[in-house]
Amino acid sequence: MNIKAKIEKTGSLLTSIGVTLPIFKTALAAGISWWLATLFLPHFFPYLAPLAAVLVSNATAAESLEKAKNRISGVIGGVMLSILIAHWIPVSGVAVFLSVLIGLALATLLKLNQEIANQIGVSVIMVLAFINSPGYEWARILETIFGSIIAIFINVILIPPKTLSSKIKKMHRMKRKKRSLITDSPHG
Repeated sequence: MNIKAKIEKTGSLLTSIGVTLPIFKTALAAGISWWLATLFLPHFFPYLAPLAAVLVSNATAAESLEKAKNRISGVIGGVMLSILIAHWIPVSGVAVFLSVLIGLALATLLKLNQEIANQIGVSVIMVLAFINSPGYEWARILETIFGSIIAIFINVILIPPKTLSSKIKKMHRMKRKKRSLITDSPHG
């Protein structure tokens, strides 16, 4: 049995037990994100990178890029807002209420995507919860970016979605056809 047949057989087996290509890519992005976060980012919050990778992984590259943009924007907005609120109000139910209220109201006022608004809400709560953990707010931003980049890399570069690989194959066929037309022409 050749390598291609073995890969197809393994793929069929994995699919039969629920491990599809998108699931595999998401899990791979999460694992690599955790590993690289512990290796390159000097803090104690490696779970944020794989969390971002799982939330950003999608079937298409465009969806992954859009989710990454929304998640990163919301996280940055939520972190900035929670730092501002925590500067003026001690961490409490009132601080959480005001942070979420102001964050969601601003997102609505600015007509931001619902994903961005949700990330603002989640981020203000998380930052306020970990306000006594030095560097958490910056770790949240960095690891969100880090995990998002890993997820996009896995989705687009390492294991391209079928639509991308089919487009690449179509381009190669067109190039071959063009070459054959040139070489078959009376002037070629």
